[in-house]
Amino acid sequence: MNKHIPTSLLLLLAAVFALSPFAIDSYLPAIPTIAGDLGVKTSLVAVTVSIYVLGMAIGQLIGGPLSDRLGRKPTMVSGLLVFAVGSFMMASVDSLDMLWAWRIVQALGGGIAVVGVPATIRDNAVGKEAARLFSLIALIMMLAPSLAPTVGTLILRTQSWHWIFYLLCFLSTLIALNAMLVMPNAKPAKKAKGTGGYLSVIRERRALGFLLAQAFGYAVLMTFITNAPLAYIDHFGVSAELFSGLFIANVIGIVIINRTNTYLLRTFEPSTLLKLFLSLQLIGGAILITSQIIAPEALWFIVPGFVISIAANGGIMANSSACFMRYFDNNAGVASALLGAVQYGVGAGVSAFAAMLGGTSLWPMIIAMVGSTLIALAGAVIGARHETSDIDAGSRTLT
Repeated sequence: MNKHIPTSLLLLLAAVFALSPFAIDSYLPAIPTIAGDLGVKTSLVAVTVSIYVLGMAIGQLIGGPLSDRLGRKPTMVSGLLVFAVGSFMMASVDSLDMLWAWRIVQALGGGIAVVGVPATIRDNAVGKEAARLFSLIALIMMLAPSLAPTVGTLILRTQSWHWIFYLLCFLSTLIALNAMLVMPNAKPAKKAKGTGGYLSVIRERRALGFLLAQAFGYAVLMTFITNAPLAYIDHFGVSAELFSGLFIANVIGIVIINRTNTYLLRTFEPSTLLKLFLSLQLIGGAILITSQIIAPEALWFIVPGFVISIAANGGIMANSSACFMRYFDNNAGVASALLGAVQYGVGAGVSAFAAMLGGTSLWPMIIAMVGSTLIALAGAVIGARHETSDIDAGSRTLT
């Protein structure tokens, strides 16, 4: 059952989805300044990136049941307001402990709010239409991480770092007010027997393959983002300007694949396209391995591998989300929460593991990326088989 979703609601969902990437990237240029003001090591302030990812995962686990029980609108608005409070308080901290504490509050709010995005899409669309909507929202939210560091830098040139968090407070409050006006006032769906709780989601074996595909496909992206400075700046010695250009190449690739995916959804099922783009990501991984064997010091050889691997996520995330969420109706909030929590948890774990083993070698990074792709592709194949079995069973029932 697919319903028409107004453009205003789509933009709202994209804004909620983009808020967390913006919160992660906008203050990156200010980390050394914050560390200096607080009198601590830069690395201790940088830990707040990992703290946010962890807090997001926990926040989604909290927000999922609330979203199913209380409704999408009140849960989303509450999460955004908690995010706003955390952001405002981060601007006034005078110690590292308080910075960490309020960062957790901010992240919990972001996690609670973002649960409503996939759940709202699932409430209104399934199959190809859901994948198209996920793809459109992903395209809009991609602008946040690409623009956020620039915004943070501009603020630092004219104001203190505190204003970055004041801006986050203002944006989240504005989005919350918009959500009060735009989000539908639909009442929570009545639970069917046996559909509540995270255990019910885990028991839906047909969806677990797509959960793996989403989590480990995202792990490829997180591993690259975490280790890109090591690869490009430390290993190949590129300048900051060239590093920015190489990073933007990945964003352009994601946008191209994202739009290609939307076009292909007119003809192909999301599960088919998911396998296609994971195969493309595997090709990128093969280029990375080959480059390290044949010409480990050739920048021109390894860059296409990175770009192809990361660009493939423009089709992976939307299709895996749509394939996973199609199995959950009355408990879409809980399903969305588990999907997001596992995605962030696996992404953070794999990327951190690769970074710790990295040193001066690119092999841990590359092995983590290729290994994650193989697991994701296996999950997509398993999920697609279950989907095909369901279709065949339905056809036999009709005949």
